[in-house]
Amino acid sequence: MHHRTVEQLAAGDSIIHRLDPRAKLLATLCFVIISSALPHWPMVPYAPLAGLVLFGLALARLPWGFLLKRSLLVLPFVAMMAIFLPFTKGEQVLAQWGGLTVYQEGSQACLGLLVKGMLAILAVCWLMFTTRFHRLLLALSWLRMPRAVVLALAFLFRYLDLLADESMRVRRARSARAPGRVKRWRSKSTGGLVGRLFLRTLERADRVHHAMLARGFDGRVRTLGRLVWSPGDTRFVGVAIPMFSGVLLGALILGGQL
Repeated sequence: MHHRTVEQLAAGDSIIHRLDPRAKLLATLCFVIISSALPHWPMVPYAPLAGLVLFGLALARLPWGFLLKRSLLVLPFVAMMAIFLPFTKGEQVLAQWGGLTVYQEGSQACLGLLVKGMLAILAVCWLMFTTRFHRLLLALSWLRMPRAVVLALAFLFRYLDLLADESMRVRRARSARAPGRVKRWRSKSTGGLVGRLFLRTLERADRVHHAMLARGFDGRVRTLGRLVWSPGDTRFVGVAIPMFSGVLLGALILGGQL
């Protein structure tokens, strides 16, 4: 996903885009924490959370196809954590195939983890695609996120284009040195290509670092804009967080844990 596409979406003018990034960040953190705290079973409490995040995406007027494609790119990493649960967790046997035993508790935990992961991914997409990145960095700083983390995110986002440019140069140089060679030979040279790309990236990073120091960089991310908290942001946070908390409370009551 090219970061320019993200910035184009974040430059929209919906009611969600106009919210203060701190309000959206607080709501997203609360949503992710509460959804992760829900019991894996029953699945009923996930329905209102899914409805809320889909309603937020609709208000932001984000392209559904784009969101689905980007969400499915991350979902396999969640699936890797959940795929073994049906075979390792539980006591009540659901099915058996040869030497494999599928447990009911593990299957429920697997399904719950997948749903939680998808909801968290959609919530983060809602935040990222409706907030300009420099404003999101300001919100993270306001939340007392470690400065090293904020700087790493800022540099990563800023220099994605440089990394892509270096990668294109290395690939172009490889093609110029071996025109017409078969793809099998190219696959063998992939390790060397990655190594050269890493060295060139380190050299570029060193030059950028010295240029920043020459311009007075002191380790802080500074922007010309300011964050302004409005009454609408207060209303948004005052409605969103109690709603999420109510879902968690209802789930705990439904599950007999309260």
